[in-house]
Amino acid sequence: MSATFWKVFELAISVWENILLLEFCMDFMQQKPKGKKGKILWGIAVLFGLIFPALEKYPALYDRWEMWITLIWLFVYLMVGTQGSVLRKVTAAVVARAVLMMVNTAILFGGSFILQESVASFIQDQDTVRIAIMLLSKISYFFVGKLLNSLLFERENLISWQWIVMGCNLVFSIIAGNTIILVVRDLPSVQMQEQKWILLCVCCIWLMCLIMYFIVQQMSKDNQTKLEYELMKEKEKYSKESMEIIKRSNEELREFKHDLKNYLLPLQEAMETMPQSEMVKVWEKINQKIEDVQTLIQTGNSYVDSMINTKITLARSEKVDVKCTILSKMEGIDDLEFCSVFGNLMDNAIEAERKVTEKKEIIIFVEEKMGYLRLEIQNKIEKSVLNENSSLNTTKKDTSSHGIGHKSVKRTMQKVGGALKYYETGDLFCAEAVFPIK
Repeated sequence: MSATFWKVFELAISVWENILLLEFCMDFMQQKPKGKKGKILWGIAVLFGLIFPALEKYPALYDRWEMWITLIWLFVYLMVGTQGSVLRKVTAAVVARAVLMMVNTAILFGGSFILQESVASFIQDQDTVRIAIMLLSKISYFFVGKLLNSLLFERENLISWQWIVMGCNLVFSIIAGNTIILVVRDLPSVQMQEQKWILLCVCCIWLMCLIMYFIVQQMSKDNQTKLEYELMKEKEKYSKESMEIIKRSNEELREFKHDLKNYLLPLQEAMETMPQSEMVKVWEKINQKIEDVQTLIQTGNSYVDSMINTKITLARSEKVDVKCTILSKMEGIDDLEFCSVFGNLMDNAIEAERKVTEKKEIIIFVEEKMGYLRLEIQNKIEKSVLNENSSLNTTKKDTSSHGIGHKSVKRTMQKVGGALKYYETGDLFCAEAVFPIK
């Protein structure tokens, strides 16, 4: 193979490695380049990575500074192109570089063991084996990176067979790469043309593995799209229910106004002659009427208002006393994600109150603090929940249709980069969700 071919090949491998490093960091940060600015920054970062092939010509400089330059390069890109904490960005850069080093080392020493040659000797040989090893190392890094990030951030989004497909892709890729190494070195009589055909066949296997991976990813995105569609249907449902609540509340207000006149007019005329016991009874009736009138929560966000009022009405219909305090304009948050979390936590609280025999109570508190929105929902309990069921698994027999609320809340909070905490204080079970405000 000509010197020109090797220069082009080395450059292509370097560009591919840069892309894989950036992709790993993006997956770790759970973000992708968006818009024209994001794509331009991503392109600049890829091109900047071409400095590494140039540095390889100076071994003393490359061996000493390559790791630090890589970490700084990745960190600067993450600082400019992504959102999130500085610690997470540093971690993303370090883990991306460390995993690349481990995969490359494993492939090199694995190849050295198979060939019974020193790592240095067979790296310097410019032949089909070196091509196979370099391609294998990048393919392996791709799948290892995807598997690692999936384990860290997408465990609940993938079902069993999807994990099996991703694992098999990695295994088949390694087997295919090792096969070509063995065939070429163990059969010296194989001509260069035949070696190229063998390499082409192995590349086709790698391509099939990549296609299978992207099919699984697309299916996962389709599942997410279906979930979002269901959430949109739920949003429409709550909007309709909210209109019914508003209509019913207006009717209650009209009835209350009418009844209040009927109580106050005779009371005013008979104030001096009516016995005190009768007056107490009249005032009790008036107070009861006031308690019965539906009070609507108005935050300024119509969808959030619909969800809160619907859930409060549902709780009160089951004789649960609900206290709601909202110290926020509900701006700068994804209302769909907030309502998904709020709805699930309220459903859990209402379900828990059905087991309470004495005074049933739910307390809702929302406030803004230091760039975050804190939602806290408390409900009465008669015995500790966390001591008996720390993982909050459903206690119902039909697990296929129950017990998904806690998982949905956890997945949503991971998606928005928030925090979720459950704790108990006295006879109250508390669920606290903290949302970052954009």
